Amino acid sequence: MKTALVIGNGQIGPEIATQLIASGTDVRIATRSGRGSSSASGGATNTTAPSETSSTSGTTTVSAPTHLKADASDRAQLAEAAQGVDAIFACAHAPYDSRKWEQVLPRLDAAILDTAADLGIPVVFPESVYAFAGLDAPITETSPFAPVEDKGRIRQRLIEARDSHPATSASVIAGDLLGRTAEKWSSVVRMCITEPVSAGRRAMVPARTDVPHGITVIADHAAAMIQAAEDLKRVPAGTHQLRIAPASNPTLAEIADFTADTLGQKHKRPLSVPRWATRAIGAFERSFYELNQLAPIWYEPCVIASSDLAETVGTTDWREGVRQML
Repeated sequence: MKTALVIGNGQIGPEIATQLIASGTDVRIATRSGRGSSSASGGATNTTAPSETSSTSGTTTVSAPTHLKADASDRAQLAEAAQGVDAIFACAHAPYDSRKWEQVLPRLDAAILDTAADLGIPVVFPESVYAFAGLDAPITETSPFAPVEDKGRIRQRLIEARDSHPATSASVIAGDLLGRTAEKWSSVVRMCITEPVSAGRRAMVPARTDVPHGITVIADHAAAMIQAAEDLKRVPAGTHQLRIAPASNPTLAEIADFTADTLGQKHKRPLSVPRWATRAIGAFERSFYELNQLAPIWYEPCVIASSDLAETVGTTDWREGVRQML
């Protein structure tokens, strides 16, 4: 892959950019602001062109991504940003509110898919387990959809639209994210476990803490998405693949205990906030309302099966993801 476009610069986009740049790929990052992020490429900020660094084998273009100002839902702007790239990594999203998802995500996905199809290049999307939240078995690449609330139903429709679109695409499912680019308001583990434990407080989680819970280290999700893009080169045009990123399934209590051990603190049993409490808080705070609607993911086992992508790119121990956040 010589050139790639990464849409979005949140938790996943910067890690994809970092890994692509390390492999010698020329990376463009498109955001509505056009501003850079200190997460990508070891601290690179807004850059208009990649710089060159010398190596023993010659000169290699690897230093920094090019940051572009583009609204990915605007087909003209997106087509201009994507000219000449070999693949698109579609990591833009919307606020954690199913009402906003309904307004933003179908239109955003459609613009990205149309652009990829017009340019004849593959596009890879990060995906969550929400469309499979009601399953009582491990989530696999052939699992049936089982949404339990609006966000899951929206995710299902997005995946189905990708599957029926003439663009060549992949959706890569991951569990809750850990890692160096995990954001406090997007990573429940960071918000509810590692941040409070780091401050000497007891972890408080809107979930059962004694059941397995699917976890993916962000670096593994990025590596899996890059591998999925490479794999799409070998499939018929118009194919959509549902893939699973490397995942593990610790309990949230195990994560809390490991966090305390790493910080040299005594174990404090994490407080499991009952569902009725999140329902009550959700009447005033939308994020808790949305979490409460996904109760099967948080109050029952949510297990993600191993996959061929995990065998190809490897699985980072979830403990390393915790260390990175600390």
